[in-house]
Amino acid sequence: MVEITRRQDVADDTLCVAIDAGPPAVETDGSGDPLGIPSTYEPRFARWFIRAKDSVDLSLAYLGQFLTFLWQTIRYVPVTPFRYPRQTIRTITDLTWGRGAVVIGGGTALLMAGLGVAAGATVAIIADSTLDLVGLGSVTGSVTSFAITREFAPILAAVAFTIQAGCRMTAEIGSMRISEEIDALEVIGVHSMSFVVSTRVIAGILTTIPTFLVALVASYLSSAFVVVSRGGSRGAYAHYFDQFVNFPDMLAATVKTITFIVAITLIHCYKGFFASGGPEGVGVASGRAVRASLVAIMVLDLALTLAFWGVNSPFLFRG
Repeated sequence: MVEITRRQDVADDTLCVAIDAGPPAVETDGSGDPLGIPSTYEPRFARWFIRAKDSVDLSLAYLGQFLTFLWQTIRYVPVTPFRYPRQTIRTITDLTWGRGAVVIGGGTALLMAGLGVAAGATVAIIADSTLDLVGLGSVTGSVTSFAITREFAPILAAVAFTIQAGCRMTAEIGSMRISEEIDALEVIGVHSMSFVVSTRVIAGILTTIPTFLVALVASYLSSAFVVVSRGGSRGAYAHYFDQFVNFPDMLAATVKTITFIVAITLIHCYKGFFASGGPEGVGVASGRAVRASLVAIMVLDLALTLAFWGVNSPFLFRG
């Protein structure tokens, strides 16, 4: 007991000496400023420039990351069907038909066809009711064929692909990223970019062509049905419709749609591939991918419309 008491007294004396001595001395440069500690002070006039520089640096880093991702994806597209044929076929089937549902877990074919019917009917109703005001209801066929083929059908097909297939791509790839499945693929010798991303790009292109043409035909039929059901002449509608439906326009519309789909697929796969932050991060990545896809659709639509038809698009009307 005496030994324990003696040790306690020594500890108390040591603590008192340390308290009396105060904090340890800090080496200074002679002016009182401590050495080895960088200053965090920023002049007020320089803060805006520093923040702007940081934003530019971050934007350039993201741009470089996306361009690298884009190059690696396109680079492996030609060899992916031969290296991973089963995964490519499985992805094509999933994008086209899904699990048979139209809205949840389904493919893009049924949704594109449904939106095509709705778009054709909407354009026909507006065009027919407006042209009837000036006694030109019989030329509704020219307006529907012109507007649907060049603008409405490609945009709606791209939007349908975004909300149906794009979100699922981001969610699936993002889940694979946060659960380390992509890292596991690399460990077992599977090229993740080719297996995960390039297969979806190929599936998107091959799926788009037939489904878009089906949606285009569905919009033509629905517009004709609406005009005839409103009392219009079937022969007059067919006459003016045939004047403006031509193969070059349909080919250009298909090229526009394929361009949209490739851009959407790359955006959604990129956001999912670099997702972080757990399930919440996957949801944030999906929302940002949808927003970026919608902006890309409109920008690409403007650029491709000007490239294919120019500012003064020819509109030859014959009676």
